[in-house]
Amino acid sequence: MQFGNREFTPRLWPTVATIILLPILLRLGFWQLDRAQEKREIEQRYAEQQARPAVELSSLDPTGQIEYRRVRLGGQFDDDRQILLDNQVHQKRAGYHVLTPLRIGDTEQYILVNRGWVDGHLQRDRLPQFATPQKNVELSGRLKLPSEIGLKLGEHSYTDTSWPLTVQWLDIEELENQTGHKLYPYILQLGENEPHGFVRDWKIISSSPEKSTSYAVQWFTLALALVLIFIFVNSRKIEHAEHERK
Repeated sequence: MQFGNREFTPRLWPTVATIILLPILLRLGFWQLDRAQEKREIEQRYAEQQARPAVELSSLDPTGQIEYRRVRLGGQFDDDRQILLDNQVHQKRAGYHVLTPLRIGDTEQYILVNRGWVDGHLQRDRLPQFATPQKNVELSGRLKLPSEIGLKLGEHSYTDTSWPLTVQWLDIEELENQTGHKLYPYILQLGENEPHGFVRDWKIISSSPEKSTSYAVQWFTLALALVLIFIFVNSRKIEHAEHERK
């Protein structure tokens, strides 16, 4: 194929490499665009729920769209069934999120209350110490689905069944079996100004939609660069005499 005084003659291995890499780069770009849109939708749902007044947890239908809804509730903590969510970072320091089952009022149902971040120890077998009130408490916070909280690296979220139970991610069904409690399908993120909590720097999304969009632009730029390099390395300039013969 000839373009002016240059001839394009694609060679085997550059062609194979481009055929393999180009779809990957394009797919990564579109994936980041999808992530940006998902984050915008999350921000919108969060803003809508935060604009609504806090309500009693008992007034909500747990099967409805109630994530990020601000709620109030009362009950008693189960100090014997504390859960530590591992690998949680605050200001570049590794630690845990403390989740304590709270019996909701006089019912037999419990909800996991994420009371915030506590510092970890260099010796992994030394778990943090913290106080938990024994009396009835009144709390407020917002609801959060436990999905995608933590990093799944194996079949089970824990390796040791002693209490407090250290887990790598939150699985409601698994934790129901371990605690022996019927658990509400949402986690309660304890309000920033509520007592009985620790460091609470709740993030709705890990990074902004704009950051995902910038990543998409980078992947698309790499795809364009790959095409240009492919064309360049497979093109040669036609000498004048050779060009005249053709």
